[in-house]
Amino acid sequence: MPITETERLERKHHIGGSDMPAILGLDPWSSAEDVRLQKLGRVIDKPASDAMNAGTWLEGGVLAFAAERLGEINTHPGPKAVAGTPIVVNTDGLLLATGDPIEAKTAKLFGPSKEDWGDEGTDQVPSRVIIQATAHMMAWDRPLCHVPVLMGGRGFIMYEIPRNIQICEIIATKARDFWEKNVLGDTPVENSAATLEVVKRLKHEPEKVGIVDPIIIRAWLAAKEDLKAAAERAEKNTAAVLAALGSAEAASCGDLGAITYFMETRKEHVCKASTFRVLRLKPKGL
Repeated sequence: MPITETERLERKHHIGGSDMPAILGLDPWSSAEDVRLQKLGRVIDKPASDAMNAGTWLEGGVLAFAAERLGEINTHPGPKAVAGTPIVVNTDGLLLATGDPIEAKTAKLFGPSKEDWGDEGTDQVPSRVIIQATAHMMAWDRPLCHVPVLMGGRGFIMYEIPRNIQICEIIATKARDFWEKNVLGDTPVENSAATLEVVKRLKHEPEKVGIVDPIIIRAWLAAKEDLKAAAERAEKNTAAVLAALGSAEAASCGDLGAITYFMETRKEHVCKASTFRVLRLKPKGL
């Protein structure tokens, strides 16, 4: 269920189900330190991405699919706290017949994903989804969470996540520790660094001057030099490949397969129409 602006602001006062994967180090896009900084209000809110908007816009359709498979669904169950923890979940739906929670998802709608999704009807979903589903089961005290997904290339798929008591205990313990030590105690999370996407949105005080360890600056400068050197090597070697290709548009390259340099067209609805060549390696057997 899409959250309201009030609910979004309220999330800063508790841990959400979608925060737990990052806190446990199981979110490919976010870290525990990201969550801490956001809870402390030190990060400027970011506009919703296309992927986030897609999840909101298409959620109704995913829940309609779930209703066709499972039966009538309460799509407005409201926020629900996990007893004895600082976790409050916003569940997408509850199956009326059983009270089991439903966590609607979209995946791979904008190209390849970092995550693997397994066979339909199983619990073979990304670890972060298992954590989110478990938080919903803890809140509603149910043994099963249904996860309907609209997935690029596969269509509508249904997964089922059974409740695991050990995972429940890990979530509850980690949530309490994170909230007390890292949020209320304002202590950085050990072995967790904020992602670049989040530190770029940190709030800054005008005219404030701080001190940065020279070791950090040296590492940054060295990384920039490495990147520059790598870019120069790539440019030099790309020139060598094109020179070897000569006037051909494609060529065999032994056990590596074939190299191509075909003309491609960028359609006008993406940006101004144009044509250009792209150098690609096509491995043998593909």
